[in-house]
Amino acid sequence: MSLFSAAERFATIDHSEIVLDGNRCLYSHDQFASCEACFAVCPVSAIQSGKPPALDSGKCVTCLTCIQTCPVDAYAADDGIQALLTCVARIETTRIELLCEKNPFSEQGCASENIGIRVRGCLAGLGVGALLALAVLGMESIIIRTDACAECAWGMLQALIDEHVAHTQVLLGAWEKSSILKSVSYIQETHMRPLWNAQNPPLSRRDLFRLAARQGQVALARSIKQTNPSGIHTPGRDRRRIINAVEHLSASKAENDPILPGSTFATVSVSDSCTACGVCARACPTGTLHYLPDPEETTFQLTMSPQFCIGCELCAHICAANAIVVDHVPSFSQVFGSEDASLLREGDLAHCEKCKAGYAAVPETHLCPVCSFRHKNPFGSMIPPGIKIPHQGLSGGRQP
Repeated sequence: MSLFSAAERFATIDHSEIVLDGNRCLYSHDQFASCEACFAVCPVSAIQSGKPPALDSGKCVTCLTCIQTCPVDAYAADDGIQALLTCVARIETTRIELLCEKNPFSEQGCASENIGIRVRGCLAGLGVGALLALAVLGMESIIIRTDACAECAWGMLQALIDEHVAHTQVLLGAWEKSSILKSVSYIQETHMRPLWNAQNPPLSRRDLFRLAARQGQVALARSIKQTNPSGIHTPGRDRRRIINAVEHLSASKAENDPILPGSTFATVSVSDSCTACGVCARACPTGTLHYLPDPEETTFQLTMSPQFCIGCELCAHICAANAIVVDHVPSFSQVFGSEDASLLREGDLAHCEKCKAGYAAVPETHLCPVCSFRHKNPFGSMIPPGIKIPHQGLSGGRQP
């Protein structure tokens, strides 16, 4: 795949004004959700905590940070990443400096051989996925300029920028490429170098010849709009870019197996107490879990695509059998080691004599766990521990 095709694939455009879709928010799926990602990073308190949170568009300053921070794409807008990647795909150098739109020192560079690129919004709005994508596009030196953060109205986001850089370095470390990316908060000696605007890069006569020679691939990359997936069950755009970048860098060629950073990645294990109800797969907000009964519904498999898991623990919250354990410190190979879904649980299916629902077969048992509990408690008002009724907000709950 060409660099320009990669730029197309990584990029996503929706619309220019940030819009919050509460139906995608984790709080709309799980009453036990504890995600504070978006309102914790907003520099102007335009996002108010709630279940789901609320966005005050009048206060929003379009720093774009919430778009990459949300793990389930609840926030949508043109994040400027397509323009950045298309711009980078056009330049001949492999050494770039990235500056936010507010940096007053953008004309001054760290080295004369670099090209400065001013991006839309705050550098925190790039996310890990965009930084990885730049490595895929062949950049050998990527400098993240935070030298103006101390005096910026968005200065509180510098810590998040540094965190994104550190997390990207961990991922690049799998291929021993972490040294190509660094954050610079102080420039001891400045140099004159070109400055491009990612939204409107210069177009010279030489560029026109290059565009013609490459059959307009750059222009195509800039014009294509890759919208959000139509379904709710999908990871956020930053995670999708990470997955695409790892695919292009090739996980099979990784030389190291680092522990993945933060709590943004996770893996799931399932014990023998699993009842094969399939609720966890139906409720998973990112499509990580897959419940697969065979056509005859005599056997089942529960599988996981670990690249999609964001560690929200909704599956563990909703599991009536307490069969699910979430590991928040997986290694690179555990998450990206295979393109195939990993098998968590499989077995035979039986069908309840009373409600006909399928359940994991247990010798000398003819009722599903719910009907069995009701049979043992015919006059009680209790329901099995862990079973959530619909009005509690958990998908797939059963009402007695």
